[in-house]
Amino acid sequence: GDYTLDNELKKVGFSKDDITDVFLTHLHFDHCGGAIERQGDRLVPAFKKATYWSNEDHWNWAVHPNDREKASFLKENFIPIKESGQLKLISVPAYQGTEQLQEIHFSTDISCLVVNGHTQCMLLPKINYNGSTLVYMADLLPSVGHIPIPYVMGYDMQPLVTLNEKEIFLKEAIKNNYILFFEHDPINECCNLQETEKGIRSKELFTLGQINNS
Repeated sequence: GDYTLDNELKKVGFSKDDITDVFLTHLHFDHCGGAIERQGDRLVPAFKKATYWSNEDHWNWAVHPNDREKASFLKENFIPIKESGQLKLISVPAYQGTEQLQEIHFSTDISCLVVNGHTQCMLLPKINYNGSTLVYMADLLPSVGHIPIPYVMGYDMQPLVTLNEKEIFLKEAIKNNYILFFEHDPINECCNLQETEKGIRSKELFTLGQINNS
């Protein structure tokens, strides 16, 4: 129906040509498929004036995929970005061990947390939004149902790494009162967190639009 990228942008007063920067959390087809569009017989970036951001480690991982992940990386979704000259690769700092997540500072209000359990060097944008800190969860926590630490997706390349990353992230998130934004949850857009007898769980469920009013 009418649920297209163009229509959704129009609802908030923008068009694809207004977009200046696109963060590719990772290059699995369900997270970057909309980055490209067909123009005649060519595949070109959908956002003509945008810089697309990925990182060297993940880009190389996607271009030379392992057999298990190969089906998730469709080169027509991302090679045209590089060919267009609109791709910029951030370098990831050296791995600091398992006590804290690496963080890449991008601008005053945006940084990216780096996680490796789902796929190599996935980026989680952390955004200062209306006085709150919003973290876009990509596939570390695809839905509210994945908040309990043992609930890990079968898609993850390194499930035990995911377990550790979730534990570190959830402790940091509850300490700093982060708002979590979910990509794969069909019902819940955002939540904050609380400690319960069973561990850290969701507290209030709300939409991005409601953050302004809280």
